[in-house]
Amino acid sequence: MADDPRTVVLALAEHEEAMSALYSSYAARYPEVGDLWTSLARDEHGHGALLRSLAEKSDDMTAFVENRRYDLAEVQADTARLRNLAQITPVAGFPLQEAFRAAVKLEDSLIESQIFAVYDGDPEDVTAVVGTLREQTEKHQRRLSEKLKGLGG
Repeated sequence: MADDPRTVVLALAEHEEAMSALYSSYAARYPEVGDLWTSLARDEHGHGALLRSLAEKSDDMTAFVENRRYDLAEVQADTARLRNLAQITPVAGFPLQEAFRAAVKLEDSLIESQIFAVYDGDPEDVTAVVGTLREQTEKHQRRLSEKLKGLGG
């Protein structure tokens, strides 16, 4: 049986919120670049809100979920991993470069997975949300990569 599309979209929102929590944890752990992490965390929280609004106002999310081949169990497992990482970051002692490497990898994986592709027949609200998420994720990836290069990574 296929996963309920609205449940999948809400799980995606929780994933974005878990990314926000991780970036907030990084902001607290690495205050020398706290402004950057706080800005990224705010954006990720906004991404979660965008996805929640999509789930609330769109009658049928089936095409959105099926076209992008989301797997609810994978989304939930990755969300749990991110939440765990956010919890252990304050005491784990990861070097700053490792935090940037992890964040770049996370943003890269979102871009490469094509979850932000727009498909023929996507409703206008889906196209708008997906476009915003893609643009901001690409911006995050660039900002993080530039900062990592500046740190010698």
